[in-house]
Amino acid sequence: MEFNLKFSGIFFALILSILLSSCSGIIGYGVLLWNDNEHKISDGTVVPVYLKSNISKVYVIALPDTKEKVEVPLWQLSAPEKKSRANKLAAKYAEYKNTYAKSAIDGLPIRADKVNTSKQVYRLRKNETVKIMYKGKGVAPQNGGVPLEGEWLHVLTSGGTEGWCFSYNLRPYTMLADDVENQNQAVAETDEEEADTLIEGILNTVWYPEYYGSMI
Repeated sequence: MEFNLKFSGIFFALILSILLSSCSGIIGYGVLLWNDNEHKISDGTVVPVYLKSNISKVYVIALPDTKEKVEVPLWQLSAPEKKSRANKLAAKYAEYKNTYAKSAIDGLPIRADKVNTSKQVYRLRKNETVKIMYKGKGVAPQNGGVPLEGEWLHVLTSGGTEGWCFSYNLRPYTMLADDVENQNQAVAETDEEEADTLIEGILNTVWYPEYYGSMI
């Protein structure tokens, strides 16, 4: 098993080195879903895709207006398709280009559909960042029988989860591709969320000494 993984890694590195020296082999075009501050590529940018690796969980893309090829995480790019379709998708996202938002409360749900009874796919921590993709019509949540002000927004987390979130408790702001401080803060918040989830799991687990097993 270990040999197979090493071989797969070597094979992927070999393919990547070939692609880096070649301009051909485009498998489609994708839309960048989240700013890439390292290479200063804005969300909504259409880029050619040369390779998808399920092992490394990355796409190999070419930087805009250059022949340089780089890797981006799978979640950060839309699925490769025809350039015309990628352009249409980019147009769909254009209204909220460079628009991100922070959760104003702890536990704000992201749902599978645009209704407050839909399945929760994620819960945001207070001040956690999401990318706003586009808006949709749905049923507004109510407070005391009164519909809340806002609209349903399709959002993306910095970990790659997508879903619908009602805007009432979201605080939108603009983040450009070279805004390193906000980018790093978003990543730090995701790491903190994972750490808190681990701690919460430990604290909620009932522990017994080993000799309790024999007694039971």
